[in-house]
Amino acid sequence: MSSHTRFAELMSKMLDDAISDEEIIELHALVDAEPSLRSQLVDHLLLDTLLEENLGQEPLTALVDLVGDSAGPLTSPAPVIAKERTHVESSTTLTGRRWPWMSGWLVLAASLLVVVSLFTLQGNREAFASASQIVQAAMHTHAAPIERIYVVEVKRGDSNKAKFELPRDVRVATQGDRFWVQMRGYRDWAWGRNDQGAIWMTLGPHRAVVVNPDEIGVPLRYIGDLYTLNLETLLQNFLKHCRLEMSEGPADTTLIVATPRRQWTNRPLQRATIEVDRETKAIRKLVIEREFEQASSVTTFTLVDSRLADESLYGPKGHLSDPYRIFSTETNASRRRELITNWFGPTSEQWMQIQETQSNE
Repeated sequence: MSSHTRFAELMSKMLDDAISDEEIIELHALVDAEPSLRSQLVDHLLLDTLLEENLGQEPLTALVDLVGDSAGPLTSPAPVIAKERTHVESSTTLTGRRWPWMSGWLVLAASLLVVVSLFTLQGNREAFASASQIVQAAMHTHAAPIERIYVVEVKRGDSNKAKFELPRDVRVATQGDRFWVQMRGYRDWAWGRNDQGAIWMTLGPHRAVVVNPDEIGVPLRYIGDLYTLNLETLLQNFLKHCRLEMSEGPADTTLIVATPRRQWTNRPLQRATIEVDRETKAIRKLVIEREFEQASSVTTFTLVDSRLADESLYGPKGHLSDPYRIFSTETNASRRRELITNWFGPTSEQWMQIQETQSNE
């Protein structure tokens, strides 16, 4: 059996935590005998740690410190094992998997910092896997019962033909795939979507209107495209349909740029930039660039607050005061459109479209 074949077998056992002390010594001897195997060992250890433990900047720093502290010749593997086992087990920031004997090998191998730099900069599938893990961690964080509030800023392209005047102050409260939006401008109002995709909107403190998905006009659909924040679905689509590139961000954050490989919805994403908090894995900022048929937009969501969710606010009732009335889809479509137009003005007439089959009595 060749040394490379045996090396591969021993590496497989090591990564599965099924390697014996005798096999550790054998692997040690193989690496000592063939320096070309050292870089392979480094790559295996780093890749396994990054993929299995989601190693971030702080654990990488701890790993570099560990290697630097343990520099020395490998003339006797047993003392190295004993010495490094104590060092590694005393660290809670490195990783749950312990390689107590690895640091000496890493010292003799090519510079660990060079390997890490190559790993993080080359943009290969291992780097993609790391970016994917950060997005998955963000999904897990935002699935928790914590409501996060984002201030929203929209910039429209010069060729944008939308007649809707953007409000001066927009805030989105989101929890997983649920959200509601507070808009302040010419009128102050709140809106959101229910499980069936219908949009509800408040018209003052005592009335609200519900618009079915097949009744949503182009201007209202455009508003929904700009301000909807279904984080769970959005992040899942990034993982499934986008190329992910990771880089260091400002102030203890990681930046991930998602570029679609193909269009998956009628909301044509050009690029999304996700700024993830390294410690909490919450999304601090999300920038979404879209190119519609006759318009382009850049929407920026910036985190400003986190709090326990008020479940009533994810529907119209939580935004209304007694006595109130909700004009649901059981109410005549023309009447609902009239209420919308009276509240928002003539420019909102096309927010709701009336199907020919509907009664307009």
